Amino acid sequence: MQKITFSKKLSKKFKISRKQAESLIKNKKVTLNGDIETRPFLSVTDKDIFEIKKIKSSKLNILLFHKPKGCITSKKDEKDRKIVYDFLPKKYHQYHYIGRLDYNSEGLLLFTKETSFKRYMELPKSNIKRSYLVNVIGSFDENKIKSMNKKIYGKEIYKKPNVNLVHSNSNKHVLRFDLTEGKNREIRNICTLFNLKVEKLKRISYGRFILKSITYGNYKEMQVDESYKR
Repeated sequence: MQKITFSKKLSKKFKISRKQAESLIKNKKVTLNGDIETRPFLSVTDKDIFEIKKIKSSKLNILLFHKPKGCITSKKDEKDRKIVYDFLPKKYHQYHYIGRLDYNSEGLLLFTKETSFKRYMELPKSNIKRSYLVNVIGSFDENKIKSMNKKIYGKEIYKKPNVNLVHSNSNKHVLRFDLTEGKNREIRNICTLFNLKVEKLKRISYGRFILKSITYGNYKEMQVDESYKR
């Protein structure tokens, strides 16, 4: 029977780094066959049973906002246009927005007080999926959608997006974009490269958070564990 170190096995099962696994074991946070085990390099097999002890974690307040078209994702605007905070009560004006939606885009925008959570959600290495419905005008066929699902070279290099056709009627189409990075105007720039004019761009989800029933210009607050992962 194949043997593996305790920390490596823990790392694989719970998809955490080896360093995190070693720390949990050394700090008596893991049981092996019912007993606390503090030796990260102990050899274990598939028959061994181990669990991470439940750790009480504090809660994070997250605001889910349905951003309308025609407002800026910013705390202020030199042109005196509407900003997203104009739609929120003052108690949320200290919250930080996570990622951005441009002036002409709408949909799910997240807010949090925790800068570490904001950073985690925005970093490309976190690999968190953002999903969008995009109404476009232009010629469209299978070859174009295949090309859009490859690594794209324009003014910037765009990591291979996941693009699917949701609906098509003559030269009007609805596309779904799933991205794991948030480059400035990425979807609009990709559509321009493929001669597609964007009529409407709406973000419908960000990681585990979904726009769903939040009405246009409104918001809801929810709590997640501090240990939240996508």
